[in-house]
Amino acid sequence: MPTLATVPRSAAAPPRALASGPAGKVFTYHRSDYLASAPGAGEPQAFLVEMPEPGAVIPPHFHREDEFQVVVAGSGRLGVHALGGMAVHFADAYTPYGPIRVGPAGLAFFTLRARADAGAEYMPESRARMARKARRSVAADVPPQGETAALWPTHPDGLGAWIVRARPGEAVASPSGAGGRYYLIVSGSAADGTTALPRWSCIWKPAGARHPALEAGEHGTDVVVVQFPEDGAAERSGAGGYS
Repeated sequence: MPTLATVPRSAAAPPRALASGPAGKVFTYHRSDYLASAPGAGEPQAFLVEMPEPGAVIPPHFHREDEFQVVVAGSGRLGVHALGGMAVHFADAYTPYGPIRVGPAGLAFFTLRARADAGAEYMPESRARMARKARRSVAADVPPQGETAALWPTHPDGLGAWIVRARPGEAVASPSGAGGRYYLIVSGSAADGTTALPRWSCIWKPAGARHPALEAGEHGTDVVVVQFPEDGAAERSGAGGYS
């Protein structure tokens, strides 16, 4: 059976200062790798991006792999979607999105993939490298308070996102579904057995693996859970467009 990959925040790599973007549109950021895999290896990839400079812009682009982005701090805009708190965004492979604009408080977000990607393909410069038509680009805000809830209705191919909340000492419920998914601690803390998981820790659960047995810490916890679509389901169903 596939096994979980549990990454406490303290186990993430130190942030690296990087630059990206096409000529004339270069931006800078800091990246902390949680799960680092070689593109093409079929292994997961997870990292935190921190952009402290207000007004910085990530130009519109696409990736060759499906991805989630979870905004965890700061403000800005993702395309037409205003970012003023936590939010979740999903883009199918070869689906352009953006630009991402950094607000006055800076911006920090996790990028989560089931398979590592080789890097952004910026638009319109990379239009000729789009191997297929654009499909889904889905975004939802995470309510700052409330009960456990789905952030959007689960798609027929399994694509889903949830905010799961647990009081101190409670078990953290796992939404139904067997697909590959990440658990991201966005508030408070939790534990997976003897492994302490403070805020901004994550767990990768491959498709078919057991769900983690998380327990909320002394101040409770909020966990964003994101589930990837079943491999090949979009091609079989012809799913397309934006929502």
